[in-house]
Amino acid sequence: MKKLMDGKALELLRGAMPPPERDDRPPTDLWPRVRRRIDQGGSPPPAADWVLVAILGLLCLLRPSLVSILLLHF
Repeated sequence: MKKLMDGKALELLRGAMPPPERDDRPPTDLWPRVRRRIDQGGSPPPAADWVLVAILGLLCLLRPSLVSILLLHF
């Protein structure tokens, strides 16, 4: 097995993976789109999520030892 010198290895890598063409500016200003998304707000969580929260809360009230198990997972 031949050992490549560092210079030769770098030359081969540069030849195989040329640097990407860089354009420092995006084609359009993205901030107005970001601002619109922020102003729209998020959708409320689905009802199934609230049911799961209620079940977990009830289980933690009935079996306080489950709190430590849940804290380990989150």
